[in-house]
Amino acid sequence: MHIENLLPRYSYLGLLLSLVFFFLVAPFFSKGEYGRLALDLSVLSILIISVYMCSERKREVIIAGILASPAALRLVYPTIQVDEISLAFNAIFFLFVIYILLRKLFRTSQVTVDALYTAVSVYFLIGIFWGITYTLLEFRVPSSFSLSREQMMDGFYTDFGQDLLYYSFVTLATIGYGDIVALSKPAKFLSVLEGVMGQVYLAILVARLVGMHISQNNRS
Repeated sequence: MHIENLLPRYSYLGLLLSLVFFFLVAPFFSKGEYGRLALDLSVLSILIISVYMCSERKREVIIAGILASPAALRLVYPTIQVDEISLAFNAIFFLFVIYILLRKLFRTSQVTVDALYTAVSVYFLIGIFWGITYTLLEFRVPSSFSLSREQMMDGFYTDFGQDLLYYSFVTLATIGYGDIVALSKPAKFLSVLEGVMGQVYLAILVARLVGMHISQNNRS
């Protein structure tokens, strides 16, 4: 029996709720010791539930656990160096979870509530992945984005990282407010790649869901 058969059906909803909770917590708890702890715990909750979602195969659980484990170091060693390492692992981890969820989503043959939860969660995870990527890029290649110097001195999980997460979702949704712009060539091309990825994902997802819905109606 696959491990996923033992999972409760609301695990997909749990992942989506943890993502929404992160976006509700992050803007209001960005400063101070307790703010950092709140953000760390919200990120860890996403990682733990995501590992739970990767339980179809034992090998995937091990890989997900290894990639998620550095995030716990921030609770013990809250330094810039640990931030960079944990963010790099987080980026790879979220990419891995996106792959797992997309594989499950496109293997299902019915439009269920769980499939909808998964689809929305993947969209959130894509935005978070790119936000982390931009944060690492800004740290390694300063002035890649139009951010103030004060923000860049605060660290990863304060205004610096949050503004780039905001920029990521503005780019993913192709809103284009223009308050934050890409300045370096790597930042510009990565932003274009994310924008294209967001549009392609929505187009393929809608086509897939419509196709499954028509197939369900024909069988009934």
